[in-house]
Amino acid sequence: MKKLLFAIVLTGFFACGGGSDDPAPTNPTNPTNPGTTDEDFMACVLEGTSETLEIVTWNIENFPQSTSTAATVLKIIEDTDPDVIALQEITSQAAFADLLGELNGWSGALERFNGSNLMLGYLFKNSEVTVTQAASNLYADQTDENDFAFTAFRRPLFTTITHTNGLELSLINIHLKCCDGSEDRRRKASELIKDYIDTNLPDDRVVVLGDYNDEIIDADDNVFQNFIDDAANYRFATIDIAGGSNTNWSFPSWPSHIDNILITNELFEDVIETRTLKLDECSNTYLNNVSDHRPVIMSLRKTN
Repeated sequence: MKKLLFAIVLTGFFACGGGSDDPAPTNPTNPTNPGTTDEDFMACVLEGTSETLEIVTWNIENFPQSTSTAATVLKIIEDTDPDVIALQEITSQAAFADLLGELNGWSGALERFNGSNLMLGYLFKNSEVTVTQAASNLYADQTDENDFAFTAFRRPLFTTITHTNGLELSLINIHLKCCDGSEDRRRKASELIKDYIDTNLPDDRVVVLGDYNDEIIDADDNVFQNFIDDAANYRFATIDIAGGSNTNWSFPSWPSHIDNILITNELFEDVIETRTLKLDECSNTYLNNVSDHRPVIMSLRKTN
C-alpha cells in the first residue's frame, strides 16, 4: 500500500472552511460579531508566566463540531494562554487554518497520515516557543506492526521546541486506538514509543502527551506497564489526577482519565503543576459544542 504523509506548517494562514450543511450554532455567540463568543473561561484556567512553559493536550473531538465551535476554541485558547497545545481529532484542514489565522502570534503544524480524517496537530505561541524540528510522524513506514499498533491512519506526531526559559523539549503527540478489544494494540504502541525514546532520545527532555484511550492506573492489565516499571526514567505527570477524584478526570462522560502526559526523568524536577481544565464548569455548552474531552495542562520551569 502506498505511504502518504501530508504535513503542513502554518503561520497566520487563512483558508475557507465550513459549509451550508454545518449544524446551527449552540454557543452564546456575540450577535454583533458572529465570529466571537461572550463566554468567559478565565475561572477555569491555569495562569502561567513568561518564565514557565505551559503545555496542553486536548482531544478536540471532530473539530469543528458546529459553525460556532471555532469561536469558542479561540476564546478558550486566548483565556488559557498556554505556550504549546497538542491537538487530537482535527477533521478539517481549512478549519484549522482559519483558527490559526485568528490567533495572533501563533504558528501551527497539522499532519494527515494516509488520508486520516482524525488529524493530529500543534499550536505554538511564537513569543515564547521556537520550533527547532518541524513536526513529522514516527513509525511512518506502513508495516503490519506499525499498522497494528497505531492503526493504518494514525502515527505519533513528533516535534522539538525551545522555550524562552531555556527548556528544550521533544514532544510526541499521540492518539491511541480506542475501545475494549484494542488493548494489545495500545500495548504494542506503548512498547514502540518507549523503544523510540530509549534508542533515539536517551538524554532528551521528552513529553508524550495525548489521548491514551486507556487507564494508566489499571491494576489488572495495564497496557502502559512498561513505562510504569521503568520508574527511574519515566513518570506520568497525570498519575495523581488519574488516581484521584473523578471530578477531575478528563473524560467526564464515561467517566475516566485517558488524556495523559508522560515525561522522562530529565523533567522530573521541572514540573510545577499538572491539572485538568474543567472548561465545562465555565460553559454549559462546552461538552456538546466543543469536545467531550477536557484539556490537560502541565506547567514547567527550568531547574538546571
